[in-house]
Amino acid sequence: MTDNRLPITDYHLLMLIAQFTDLHVGRIIETAAGPVDLYDRLVTAVDHLRSLHPQPDLIMLTGDLSNHGNEADYIRVREQIARLEPPVYIIPGNHDQRDRLRRIFAGHTYWPAEGYIQYTLEQYPLRIICLDTLAAGHHYGILDEERLAWVEERLREAPDRPTIIFMHHPPFKTGLRYPDQLMCRNGDKFGEIVARHPQIQAVVCAHVHRDAAAHWRGTTAIVTGSAAFANDLILYDVDDVDPYFEPPVCRLFLWENGLLTSHISYIGDYPFGLSEGVPAPPKNE
Repeated sequence: MTDNRLPITDYHLLMLIAQFTDLHVGRIIETAAGPVDLYDRLVTAVDHLRSLHPQPDLIMLTGDLSNHGNEADYIRVREQIARLEPPVYIIPGNHDQRDRLRRIFAGHTYWPAEGYIQYTLEQYPLRIICLDTLAAGHHYGILDEERLAWVEERLREAPDRPTIIFMHHPPFKTGLRYPDQLMCRNGDKFGEIVARHPQIQAVVCAHVHRDAAAHWRGTTAIVTGSAAFANDLILYDVDDVDPYFEPPVCRLFLWENGLLTSHISYIGDYPFGLSEGVPAPPKNE
């Protein structure tokens, strides 16, 4: 389909962030239609991010890069994200391994050389704080006293700067009973910190493999679905969840003139667009 639309040249774009997450490279899911290799999903996601116009100022990759945290899969992820033009910033998820992340992604010098993989990005119009919620050996996450103190100190450093926080595990309940068992522990304590800092525009998470949003502790809380596969929408008690092949997603955050907006972009080929434009409104007769 030919795109005949004209760009709006006076639109002032201050900042555009893309987020993609929960790649689980190394996992192959058996389906009735045949096996689905999640590495192929990563390749498609990178192709999709490369096609965005305008290109994001930066890309947040918010955890679970590999399903098993092994070096070979991290190398495959590294090779794919090298195809992206904007800078890519990584935080770990519950399937990740800190030491291997540091070793394989040694060119990523924005994170500390040891300890938790958490950091701030000060060079953008919207200040970005990235948290490490990994609890090694567990699927749930945690913000222990050290990490809580770190984020509060970072927030106190710049009380007048609009800030967005990225973390893998949601610190709040989503209503999805099984994922809520594996949320970020000490979420209430973190919520008290969030409530004390009105400069926080949003707290953005991953992990759940579904999109969700909440008004939480005076700010917007967002969960972004996976770029690989979804979990089913189950709002009752279960002891496990199975992969569900809804369209994979990435999320865009637009920061302009003091307003943060968020949009889902579905990854894949959906050749069903029309070229007729917006129809005229109905006549008021």
